[in-house]
Amino acid sequence: MSEQVFAADVGHPEHQENILKAMAQNRLPHAFLFYGPEGSGKDAFSIALAQLLNTTAENGAIDPTSPTYQKIAHLQHPDVFFIFPTPAKTNLKDEEFMEALRAKANNPYRRVVFPRKNTFIGIDTIRGLKKEARYKLYEGKKKIFIISGAEKMRVEAANALLKLLEEPPGNLMLILITTNIYQMLPTIKSRCQLMRFSPLPEAQIQKIVNRYTKNTDASTLSLLIRLSGYNVKRTFDFLEKDIIKMRDQAIDLLRKIVLIHRTQELMEIVEPLVARQSSEDAKLTLWFLLLWFQDILHLKANLGDENLYNFDKKDTLKKFMGFTPNADITGIVWEIESALQQLRDLRNFNPLLILATLAIKLNEMLKKSRAK
Repeated sequence: MSEQVFAADVGHPEHQENILKAMAQNRLPHAFLFYGPEGSGKDAFSIALAQLLNTTAENGAIDPTSPTYQKIAHLQHPDVFFIFPTPAKTNLKDEEFMEALRAKANNPYRRVVFPRKNTFIGIDTIRGLKKEARYKLYEGKKKIFIISGAEKMRVEAANALLKLLEEPPGNLMLILITTNIYQMLPTIKSRCQLMRFSPLPEAQIQKIVNRYTKNTDASTLSLLIRLSGYNVKRTFDFLEKDIIKMRDQAIDLLRKIVLIHRTQELMEIVEPLVARQSSEDAKLTLWFLLLWFQDILHLKANLGDENLYNFDKKDTLKKFMGFTPNADITGIVWEIESALQQLRDLRNFNPLLILATLAIKLNEMLKKSRAK
Protein backbone atom coordinates (compact mmCIF):
# COMPACT_ATOMS: atom_id res chain seq x y z
CA MET A 1 0.00 0.00 0.00
CA SER A 2 1.38 3.41 -0.92
CA GLU A 3 1.86 5.91 1.85
CA GLN A 4 -0.84 8.54 2.29
CA VAL A 5 0.22 11.95 3.55
CA PHE A 6 -1.49 15.24 4.28
CA ALA A 7 1.60 17.48 4.10
CA ALA A 8 4.37 16.07 1.91
CA ASP A 9 6.64 19.04 2.61
CA VAL A 10 7.04 18.29 6.33
CA GLY A 11 8.17 14.70 5.90
CA HIS A 12 7.68 11.81 8.36
CA PRO A 13 5.22 10.00 6.04
CA GLU A 14 4.85 7.05 8.41
CA HIS A 15 3.41 9.34 11.11
CA GLN A 16 1.16 11.08 8.60
CA GLU A 17 -0.21 7.77 7.38
CA ASN A 18 -0.94 6.59 10.93
CA ILE A 19 -2.75 9.84 11.74
CA LEU A 20 -4.87 9.61 8.60
CA LYS A 21 -5.80 6.01 9.45
CA ALA A 22 -6.77 7.06 12.99
CA MET A 23 -8.91 9.88 11.58
CA ALA A 24 -10.67 7.49 9.20
CA GLN A 25 -11.47 5.20 12.14
CA ASN A 26 -12.45 8.14 14.39
CA ARG A 27 -9.72 7.09 16.83
CA LEU A 28 -7.55 10.19 17.10
CA PRO A 29 -6.20 10.68 20.63
CA HIS A 30 -6.93 13.85 22.59
CA ALA A 31 -3.21 14.37 23.20
CA PHE A 32 0.03 13.64 21.33
CA LEU A 33 3.58 13.81 22.66
CA PHE A 34 6.01 14.32 19.79
CA TYR A 35 9.56 13.58 20.89
CA GLY A 36 12.94 13.14 19.26
CA PRO A 37 16.14 15.05 18.53
CA GLU A 38 16.16 18.78 17.99
CA GLY A 39 15.64 19.90 14.43
CA SER A 40 13.62 16.90 13.24
CA GLY A 41 10.68 19.07 12.14
CA LYS A 42 8.26 18.44 15.01
CA ASP A 43 6.99 22.04 15.19
CA ALA A 44 6.23 22.20 11.46
CA PHE A 45 4.54 18.79 11.64
CA SER A 46 2.32 20.00 14.49
CA ILE A 47 1.21 23.06 12.55
CA ALA A 48 0.44 20.86 9.53
CA LEU A 49 -1.62 18.57 11.78
CA ALA A 50 -3.60 21.57 13.05
CA GLN A 51 -4.29 22.52 9.44
CA LEU A 52 -5.41 18.98 8.65
CA LEU A 53 -7.86 18.86 11.56
CA ASN A 54 -9.36 22.26 10.78
CA THR A 55 -9.47 22.42 6.97
CA THR A 56 -10.19 18.90 5.69
CA ALA A 57 -13.30 18.76 3.55
CA GLU A 58 -15.76 15.87 3.48
CA ASN A 59 -13.95 14.41 0.46
CA GLY A 60 -10.70 14.38 2.45
CA ALA A 61 -9.10 17.22 0.49
CA ILE A 62 -7.20 20.06 2.14
CA ASP A 63 -7.42 23.52 0.61
CA PRO A 64 -4.13 25.38 1.25
CA THR A 65 -5.64 28.58 -0.14
CA SER A 66 -8.45 28.67 2.44
CA PRO A 67 -8.44 31.47 5.04
CA THR A 68 -8.38 28.91 7.87
CA TYR A 69 -5.32 27.17 6.44
CA GLN A 70 -3.49 30.47 6.01
CA LYS A 71 -4.39 31.72 9.49
CA ILE A 72 -2.97 28.57 11.05
CA ALA A 73 0.15 28.85 8.90
CA HIS A 74 0.66 32.39 10.23
CA LEU A 75 -0.15 31.29 13.81
CA GLN A 76 -3.06 33.72 13.85
CA HIS A 77 -6.03 31.35 14.09
CA PRO A 78 -8.23 31.96 17.17
CA ASP A 79 -8.59 28.22 17.86
CA VAL A 80 -4.92 27.26 17.43
CA PHE A 81 -2.36 28.24 20.08
CA PHE A 82 1.38 27.81 19.63
CA ILE A 83 3.19 27.96 22.98
CA PHE A 84 6.96 28.04 23.45
CA PRO A 85 9.37 28.84 26.32
CA THR A 86 9.85 32.55 26.98
CA PRO A 87 11.60 34.70 29.56
CA ALA A 88 9.65 35.80 32.62
CA LYS A 89 7.03 38.47 31.89
CA THR A 90 9.08 41.00 33.84
CA ASN A 91 11.96 40.35 31.42
CA LEU A 92 9.97 40.17 28.18
CA LYS A 93 8.59 43.02 26.11
CA ASP A 94 5.41 42.45 24.14
CA GLU A 95 7.16 43.37 20.89
CA GLU A 96 9.87 40.77 21.61
CA PHE A 97 7.27 38.06 22.00
CA MET A 98 5.35 39.09 18.89
CA GLU A 99 8.54 39.21 16.85
CA ALA A 100 9.46 35.70 18.01
CA LEU A 101 5.97 34.45 17.08
CA ARG A 102 6.15 36.10 13.64
CA ALA A 103 9.58 34.58 13.01
CA LYS A 104 8.24 31.14 13.91
CA ALA A 105 5.26 31.62 11.59
CA ASN A 106 7.54 32.74 8.75
CA ASN A 107 9.72 29.67 9.19
CA PRO A 108 8.55 26.96 11.64
CA TYR A 109 11.96 25.26 11.38
CA ARG A 110 13.85 28.21 12.83
CA ARG A 111 14.93 28.46 16.43
CA VAL A 112 13.05 30.81 18.79
CA VAL A 113 15.76 32.84 20.49
CA PHE A 114 15.76 35.30 23.36
CA PRO A 115 19.48 36.11 23.65
CA ARG A 116 21.03 35.88 27.11
CA LYS A 117 17.68 35.22 28.77
CA ASN A 118 16.54 32.13 30.63
CA THR A 119 13.33 30.70 29.15
CA PHE A 120 10.60 28.45 30.53
CA ILE A 121 6.85 27.73 30.38
CA GLY A 122 5.21 29.00 33.52
CA ILE A 123 1.98 28.23 35.29
CA ASP A 124 0.31 31.45 34.11
CA THR A 125 0.64 30.26 30.51
CA ILE A 126 -0.97 26.90 31.31
CA ARG A 127 -3.71 28.59 33.33
CA GLY A 128 -4.43 30.71 30.26
CA LEU A 129 -4.76 27.57 28.15
CA LYS A 130 -7.06 25.93 30.70
CA LYS A 131 -9.30 28.99 30.63
CA GLU A 132 -9.29 29.02 26.82
CA ALA A 133 -10.17 25.31 26.74
CA ARG A 134 -13.54 26.09 28.35
CA TYR A 135 -14.58 28.39 25.50
CA LYS A 136 -16.48 27.27 22.43
CA LEU A 137 -14.77 27.09 19.05
CA TYR A 138 -14.55 30.44 17.32
CA GLU A 139 -14.41 29.31 13.71
CA GLY A 140 -12.43 26.08 13.52
CA LYS A 141 -13.39 22.41 13.76
CA LYS A 142 -10.89 21.61 16.51
CA LYS A 143 -9.16 23.63 19.19
CA ILE A 144 -5.42 22.87 19.10
CA PHE A 145 -2.87 23.67 21.79
CA ILE A 146 0.71 23.12 20.59
CA ILE A 147 3.28 23.29 23.40
CA SER A 148 6.79 23.32 21.95
CA GLY A 149 9.70 22.84 24.35
CA ALA A 150 7.35 21.09 26.76
CA GLU A 151 10.28 19.84 28.84
CA LYS A 152 10.76 23.45 29.95
CA MET A 153 7.46 23.56 31.82
CA ARG A 154 7.93 24.47 35.45
CA VAL A 155 6.75 21.76 37.85
CA GLU A 156 3.64 23.67 38.83
CA ALA A 157 2.85 24.30 35.15
CA ALA A 158 3.22 20.61 34.32
CA ASN A 159 0.90 19.70 37.21
CA ALA A 160 -1.67 22.23 36.00
CA LEU A 161 -1.47 20.78 32.48
CA LEU A 162 -1.98 17.30 33.88
CA LYS A 163 -5.47 18.26 35.05
CA LEU A 164 -6.33 19.39 31.54
CA LEU A 165 -5.01 16.12 30.12
CA GLU A 166 -7.14 14.13 32.55
CA GLU A 167 -10.41 15.84 31.61
CA PRO A 168 -9.99 17.45 28.17
CA PRO A 169 -13.00 18.98 26.38
CA GLY A 170 -14.13 16.96 23.40
CA ASN A 171 -13.20 19.68 20.93
CA LEU A 172 -9.58 19.99 22.14
CA MET A 173 -6.36 18.35 21.03
CA LEU A 174 -3.08 18.90 22.88
CA ILE A 175 0.24 18.45 21.06
CA LEU A 176 3.28 18.43 23.32
CA ILE A 177 6.73 18.63 21.71
CA THR A 178 10.02 17.81 23.41
CA THR A 179 13.63 17.04 22.59
CA ASN A 180 14.06 15.26 25.93
CA ILE A 181 11.26 12.88 26.81
CA TYR A 182 13.07 11.88 30.01
CA GLN A 183 12.39 15.35 31.44
CA MET A 184 8.64 14.91 31.04
CA LEU A 185 6.53 13.77 33.98
CA PRO A 186 5.57 10.08 33.67
CA THR A 187 1.98 11.03 34.44
CA ILE A 188 1.94 13.36 31.41
CA LYS A 189 3.57 10.78 29.12
CA SER A 190 1.03 8.16 30.14
CA ARG A 191 -1.86 10.40 29.04
CA CYS A 192 -0.49 11.13 25.58
CA GLN A 193 0.01 9.08 22.44
CA LEU A 194 3.76 9.08 21.90
CA MET A 195 5.33 9.61 18.48
CA ARG A 196 9.08 9.49 18.05
CA PHE A 197 10.56 11.71 15.33
CA SER A 198 13.89 10.79 13.76
CA PRO A 199 16.16 13.28 11.94
CA LEU A 200 14.98 14.12 8.47
CA PRO A 201 17.04 12.78 5.54
CA GLU A 202 19.49 15.13 3.85
CA ALA A 203 17.41 15.48 0.68
CA GLN A 204 14.35 16.55 2.71
CA ILE A 205 16.38 19.11 4.67
CA GLN A 206 17.77 20.51 1.41
CA LYS A 207 14.22 21.04 0.13
CA ILE A 208 13.19 22.75 3.37
CA VAL A 209 16.18 25.10 3.37
CA ASN A 210 15.71 25.97 -0.30
CA ARG A 211 12.06 26.75 0.41
CA TYR A 212 13.02 29.49 2.87
CA THR A 213 16.35 30.73 1.47
CA LYS A 214 17.81 31.61 -1.90
CA ASN A 215 21.12 31.10 -3.67
CA THR A 216 22.48 28.43 -1.32
CA ASP A 217 25.21 26.43 -3.05
CA ALA A 218 24.16 22.76 -3.16
CA SER A 219 27.54 21.28 -2.16
CA THR A 220 27.98 23.79 0.67
CA LEU A 221 24.45 23.12 1.91
CA SER A 222 25.10 19.37 1.88
CA LEU A 223 28.15 19.87 4.09
CA LEU A 224 26.29 22.24 6.44
CA ILE A 225 23.48 19.71 6.85
CA ARG A 226 25.96 17.01 7.80
CA LEU A 227 27.86 19.30 10.16
CA SER A 228 24.54 20.18 11.79
CA GLY A 229 24.02 16.49 12.57
CA TYR A 230 20.96 16.52 10.25
CA ASN A 231 19.34 19.12 12.53
CA VAL A 232 17.15 21.52 10.52
CA LYS A 233 17.22 24.24 13.19
CA ARG A 234 21.00 24.09 13.44
CA THR A 235 21.29 24.11 9.63
CA PHE A 236 19.44 27.43 9.50
CA ASP A 237 21.69 28.72 12.30
CA PHE A 238 24.73 27.66 10.27
CA LEU A 239 23.61 29.64 7.23
CA GLU A 240 24.27 32.83 9.22
CA LYS A 241 27.85 31.92 10.21
CA ASP A 242 31.10 31.02 8.49
CA ILE A 243 30.66 27.49 9.76
CA ILE A 244 33.21 25.72 7.59
CA LYS A 245 35.90 28.13 8.81
CA MET A 246 34.83 27.49 12.42
CA ARG A 247 34.92 23.73 11.85
CA ASP A 248 38.43 24.00 10.38
CA GLN A 249 39.55 26.07 13.38
CA ALA A 250 38.26 23.34 15.70
CA ILE A 251 40.26 20.73 13.76
CA ASP A 252 43.35 22.95 13.98
CA LEU A 253 42.82 23.25 17.74
CA LEU A 254 42.66 19.47 17.96
CA ARG A 255 45.90 19.13 16.00
CA LYS A 256 47.63 21.46 18.45
CA ILE A 257 46.18 19.58 21.43
CA VAL A 258 47.68 16.36 20.09
CA LEU A 259 51.13 17.80 19.45
CA ILE A 260 51.65 20.02 22.51
CA HIS A 261 53.66 18.59 25.41
CA ARG A 262 53.23 21.13 28.20
CA THR A 263 50.05 22.24 29.98
CA GLN A 264 51.15 25.87 29.88
CA GLU A 265 51.28 25.74 26.09
CA LEU A 266 47.73 24.41 26.03
CA MET A 267 46.57 27.34 28.14
CA GLU A 268 48.29 29.76 25.79
CA ILE A 269 46.15 28.36 22.97
CA VAL A 270 42.85 28.00 24.81
CA GLU A 271 42.82 31.39 26.58
CA PRO A 272 42.84 33.62 23.47
CA LEU A 273 40.39 31.25 21.76
CA VAL A 274 37.86 31.64 24.57
CA ALA A 275 38.44 35.40 24.68
CA ARG A 276 37.48 35.67 20.99
CA GLN A 277 34.43 33.43 21.20
CA SER A 278 30.91 33.86 22.47
CA SER A 279 29.47 31.07 24.59
CA GLU A 280 27.62 29.80 21.50
CA ASP A 281 30.84 29.71 19.49
CA ALA A 282 32.54 27.80 22.30
CA LYS A 283 29.73 25.22 22.15
CA LEU A 284 30.19 24.96 18.40
CA THR A 285 33.91 24.27 18.85
CA LEU A 286 33.05 21.31 21.07
CA TRP A 287 30.29 20.24 18.70
CA PHE A 288 32.75 20.01 15.83
CA LEU A 289 35.23 18.08 17.98
CA LEU A 290 32.40 15.70 18.86
CA LEU A 291 31.49 15.14 15.20
CA TRP A 292 35.17 14.56 14.39
CA PHE A 293 35.52 11.72 16.86
CA GLN A 294 32.14 10.27 15.95
CA ASP A 295 33.47 10.06 12.39
CA ILE A 296 36.55 8.28 13.75
CA LEU A 297 34.28 5.74 15.45
CA HIS A 298 32.42 5.34 12.17
CA LEU A 299 35.65 4.61 10.27
CA LYS A 300 36.96 2.28 12.96
CA ALA A 301 33.77 0.25 12.60
CA ASN A 302 34.49 -0.03 8.83
CA LEU A 303 31.16 1.59 7.94
CA GLY A 304 32.60 3.39 4.93
CA ASP A 305 33.02 7.03 3.93
CA GLU A 306 29.56 7.83 2.59
CA ASN A 307 27.86 8.93 5.81
CA LEU A 308 30.70 10.85 7.45
CA TYR A 309 29.75 14.21 8.95
CA ASN A 310 33.11 15.62 7.79
CA PHE A 311 32.93 13.90 4.41
CA ASP A 312 35.15 16.60 2.86
CA LYS A 313 37.91 15.70 5.35
CA LYS A 314 37.91 11.93 5.02
CA ASP A 315 41.61 11.79 4.09
CA THR A 316 42.53 13.92 7.12
CA LEU A 317 40.36 11.71 9.33
CA LYS A 318 42.19 8.60 8.15
CA LYS A 319 45.59 10.22 8.73
CA PHE A 320 44.47 11.20 12.24
CA MET A 321 43.44 7.60 12.90
CA GLY A 322 46.86 6.40 11.76
CA PHE A 323 48.57 8.93 14.03
CA THR A 324 46.58 7.90 17.12
CA PRO A 325 45.81 4.23 16.45
CA ASN A 326 45.17 3.17 20.04
CA ALA A 327 43.09 6.13 21.20
CA ASP A 328 40.10 5.47 23.44
CA ILE A 329 37.70 7.21 21.06
CA THR A 330 34.61 6.26 23.04
CA GLY A 331 36.16 7.79 26.17
CA ILE A 332 37.10 10.93 24.24
CA VAL A 333 33.54 11.29 22.93
CA TRP A 334 32.25 10.97 26.48
CA GLU A 335 34.64 13.70 27.73
CA ILE A 336 33.59 16.08 24.94
CA GLU A 337 29.88 15.42 25.54
CA SER A 338 30.38 16.06 29.26
CA ALA A 339 32.15 19.38 28.58
CA LEU A 340 29.45 20.37 26.11
CA GLN A 341 26.77 19.65 28.69
CA GLN A 342 28.61 21.83 31.20
CA LEU A 343 28.76 24.70 28.70
CA ARG A 344 25.02 24.41 28.09
CA ASP A 345 24.30 24.75 31.80
CA LEU A 346 23.42 28.40 32.42
CA ARG A 347 24.90 28.12 35.91
CA ASN A 348 28.41 27.72 34.48
CA PHE A 349 30.04 31.08 33.83
CA ASN A 350 33.59 29.90 33.19
CA PRO A 351 33.97 28.44 29.69
CA LEU A 352 37.75 28.87 29.93
CA LEU A 353 37.95 26.38 32.79
CA ILE A 354 35.72 23.88 30.96
CA LEU A 355 37.64 24.10 27.68
CA ALA A 356 41.05 24.10 29.36
CA THR A 357 40.18 21.02 31.42
CA LEU A 358 38.94 19.23 28.31
CA ALA A 359 42.07 20.19 26.34
CA ILE A 360 44.31 18.75 29.07
CA LYS A 361 42.29 15.50 29.19
CA LEU A 362 42.34 15.11 25.40
CA ASN A 363 46.07 15.83 25.32
CA GLU A 364 46.73 13.09 27.84
CA MET A 365 44.41 10.58 26.17
CA LEU A 366 45.72 11.17 22.66
CA LYS A 367 49.38 11.42 23.64
CA LYS A 368 49.28 7.92 25.11
CA SER A 369 47.78 6.52 21.93
CA ARG A 370 50.15 8.03 19.36
CA ALA A 371 51.99 5.70 17.04
CA LYS A 372 55.60 5.15 17.92
